[in-house]
Amino acid sequence: MTKLRNVAIVAFAMDPIVARDRHRIANEMLYPQVRSVLDQCGVDRDGIDYQCGGSTDYIDGRPFGFVAALDVMGAWPAREDLHVEMDAAWAAYYAWVRMQADECNSALVCGWGKVSEGDPDRVFNLQLDPYYHAPLGLDPTSTAALQASAYMARSGVQDRDLAQIAARNRAAGVKNPNAQVRESVTAGDLMRTPFKVDPLRTGYLPPIGETAVALVLAAEGTAEKMCDKPVWIHGVDHRSEMQTLGARDITKSASAQLATDKALAMAGLKQAGEVDLIELTATNPIEELILREAMHLEARSGGLVVNPSGGPLCGHPVLMTGLIRMGEVFRQLAGRAGEATVPGARRAIAHAAQGHCLQQNLTWVLGTERRWA
Repeated sequence: MTKLRNVAIVAFAMDPIVARDRHRIANEMLYPQVRSVLDQCGVDRDGIDYQCGGSTDYIDGRPFGFVAALDVMGAWPAREDLHVEMDAAWAAYYAWVRMQADECNSALVCGWGKVSEGDPDRVFNLQLDPYYHAPLGLDPTSTAALQASAYMARSGVQDRDLAQIAARNRAAGVKNPNAQVRESVTAGDLMRTPFKVDPLRTGYLPPIGETAVALVLAAEGTAEKMCDKPVWIHGVDHRSEMQTLGARDITKSASAQLATDKALAMAGLKQAGEVDLIELTATNPIEELILREAMHLEARSGGLVVNPSGGPLCGHPVLMTGLIRMGEVFRQLAGRAGEATVPGARRAIAHAAQGHCLQQNLTWVLGTERRWA
């Protein structure tokens, strides 16, 4: 593997996820998080070289909302900036690429969006094939139910299996002060919730919420000055599949498997089971099962912990859920996870997904030690 620049996460901040913040617009939600990460790093805004954000104006109906956010992120003096209409984890990926090109040494990465002011189902219908699938009115829950039905037919997984996965995530979320849902429920209780779209019950689906998230990346030499325990990026890869659902096997995730394999190879690891914990962007139990299979974790038991934060099933702020997975891993490896701490964790995977039925996948491998000497 060619030697790359060592880059680390050095700060992370987010508001607790809520169904609706009735008193603040997105910029007002974002400002305290930007101030928090700058304070954590001990710098002012001029101490950051680059900035990148992830959001979509289609969600809250504010044209050019990403431009308004520049007032919060720091628009003056003029500085380089980029915005992606994606989960903000992809903004972090772009910032990492810029650092590998020696174009910056530090970057502010933000995610935001007032999901409660829009209609995500109608918006994300537009991610589907515009000729054959979108006109049917399919939303992410409907396509997830198609995926669930197909996976259950192939694997033999039953309703109780889904309930147990959802219950485990909900139990973990009790310890997460930022989770939208912090109530432990039994698998039996979840099995008694009504179907949203068969075979997915309401108890197996995430609460859609809103928050604001900020994260700082820094290259070696700068990271150590900003953080006493930087969390270093050992490997990363992003892959995507066909937009058309019928053009791929939705019971599997070839892109998640390839992204994970490539990220692990960059990290010098042979398998995902060598890490101590994984934060998955799995918005229902079937997605967790498919991602486990893609990462060759389906038969593993023991020390590996999946979603110690509770994951998206305890709060799914659209376009920030993947970046939050990175932040949760940072908190774990930097010793800032509080009650949810996984003892002795040194390496972890953070995963982000975008699109219907896990169309796009981004895998990060992170650790407490530098990757390259």
